[in-house]
Amino acid sequence: MSHTFILILLLILLIVSNTLYRLNPKLPLPFVQLLLGVLVGALFGDETVGIDAGLFLALVIAPLNFREGQESDIESLKRHKSTIAYLIFPLVFLTTLAIGGLAGYLLPVEIPLPLSFALGAALAPTDAVAFLALSKRFKFPKKLEEILTLEGLLNDASGLVAFQFAILALTTGIFSLLQASGQLVWVLLAGALVGLLFVFLHRAAVSILEKLDAADVAGVLLLEISLPLLAYLVASYLGGSGIIAVVIAGLFQSKQLKKMSLFDARVNRVTFIIWETLSFILNGFVFIVFGYEFTRIVQPALKNPFISNAWLMTTVLVLTASLFLVRFVGIFLLKLVKKSGDYQLKNLLILTFSGMKGSVSIATILLLPEVDQTTYSLILFTVGMVTLFSFLTGLLVLPLLAEPRTEATIPEGPARLAILKEVIDVLEMDVEHANNPSTIYAVIGQYYKRMENLQRQLIPVEQRREVAKLRLKILEIERAGLEKRFEEGLLDMSSYRIYQSYLSEMEQDINRDLVATWTYLFMIGRRVLAKWYHEWVELVKNKGRRMKADNQHGHPDLSDLFIANTVDIIAFLNSCQSNYPKDYLTILKRYRVYQSQLVLAGVRVEDLIGRLKPDNLEDLLRGFYLERKIVAEYEADQLISNQVAKDLRRNINQLESYSLREFDSF
Repeated sequence: MSHTFILILLLILLIVSNTLYRLNPKLPLPFVQLLLGVLVGALFGDETVGIDAGLFLALVIAPLNFREGQESDIESLKRHKSTIAYLIFPLVFLTTLAIGGLAGYLLPVEIPLPLSFALGAALAPTDAVAFLALSKRFKFPKKLEEILTLEGLLNDASGLVAFQFAILALTTGIFSLLQASGQLVWVLLAGALVGLLFVFLHRAAVSILEKLDAADVAGVLLLEISLPLLAYLVASYLGGSGIIAVVIAGLFQSKQLKKMSLFDARVNRVTFIIWETLSFILNGFVFIVFGYEFTRIVQPALKNPFISNAWLMTTVLVLTASLFLVRFVGIFLLKLVKKSGDYQLKNLLILTFSGMKGSVSIATILLLPEVDQTTYSLILFTVGMVTLFSFLTGLLVLPLLAEPRTEATIPEGPARLAILKEVIDVLEMDVEHANNPSTIYAVIGQYYKRMENLQRQLIPVEQRREVAKLRLKILEIERAGLEKRFEEGLLDMSSYRIYQSYLSEMEQDINRDLVATWTYLFMIGRRVLAKWYHEWVELVKNKGRRMKADNQHGHPDLSDLFIANTVDIIAFLNSCQSNYPKDYLTILKRYRVYQSQLVLAGVRVEDLIGRLKPDNLEDLLRGFYLERKIVAEYEADQLISNQVAKDLRRNINQLESYSLREFDSF
């Protein structure tokens, strides 16, 4: 199997994993990606084709660590410098010695001591990507999160240094503590200096381009994206730590002074979007590659007829437990030395079980030079299995120690709703004097939709599940009305397809975290199967005939369907007034009645349910103008805080910028 085929598979798996996660958000995305990687490795894996560990570190881990460095606070590094230094140096080296020595004793073949320590070094550092993936789902104490994030970013370097020392002792048969200490200082110093150098060069390059009036967004973005790769490769070439180089570069890159210019604003916006996309893709690659490489490296040892698989699994379990035990003891010793009250038992356990391993451990052990085939396969197997078990242990235990992250409460929500309502009131008065009110109707519709979304977010968390069920029931009313009218021959196939697309959009608006997965899948499946059935019947009916073009002058049958469904939905909402938040039901009814009034006024349903867009930019910009004006009035009257006013203005600016780009594309 070629590397090209592997790359295509990885890209497909990235899309599939995100789809599965969106359908069932209760499963952690890293776990889904890991399982898919294992599945592909088991089905299509080839022991002769693997991922180049050096390239993986340079092209995947380095950019991720650079970005996390950018988003980290250098002040938190200063605050916790002693704790972080302890975790990335003494604790890593202690783990290397303890796990390496224990592995050498337990494995069923005689392994040279340096090779045992190489195994321990690969398993010593924690995995920043694995922890950060969990920290997005669960809320850890702020201090612990800062410590664990920076530890995960920096201890890859100390783990790789310990690994290199072990390999040097293995290949030369000589180990000098003095030489090793000097080498460690050089590795760290060279990495830090290279990181700082490239930050300086990046700033100088951008400054020169601006002075020559040759700077553009794409060019500046290219410079920033290439920064972690260049820093990593140059630091590694000089014998320094590439990981330290990219983390230092990220930390100091984020600290540069920003000029308040239009060009810098554009660069900042585009850079943020590109890095978010790259981070998502690379994070997915990390866990999928982890799963794929895991299946590749464990198979040779499992297939060895002279080694007991039961003993191997026992060894792996003992080493996994020992990893967490060594980490717990090391952190407990730190607590005794610092005499800090912050390290209560729960915090100690969080720090302990956050020491999960990940793809960096596998990438590190793949740098191992070829030794005896049996020994080589055993070491790869041990690192792969311990990495997997420690990762799964962290996934299972940490959620028990931390609270799930919930959506932040929207401050001053009623005032935000009132602002949107005032905009609607003014726009409705504009309709009375407008020559072409349809474009104003479209703007009003957008504000009603924003009110509905905001009102839904303001509902208390404990009631959101019931609201999600309410929206499912409304969707069922829409679906039943569509199928009934189509079966009665009151809708043609073109209208049926249009309304099916509308139902599909409604499904996507439902928060899958709040509804049972099987209920959601059943709802989608029933609608899709009905659509496929009607499409097949239509195909058979029109076989040999020329297909009719869609009606370009509207679909009157859709208007009747929409009005009939509106009557049923309003009746249903009136029947359940006591079961759901009153304000939310009011918004739902007002928005639906407003849409029906537009239909009765002559607006085409296919435009309305296709998210009616204004044809006139002036009416849209007037809406934003009114919103800004009302926000300023509310702020002046102290009905909203300065911070909320700033947030609202930022939202208006983003919507206005998006709208201007949309109109420019016509």
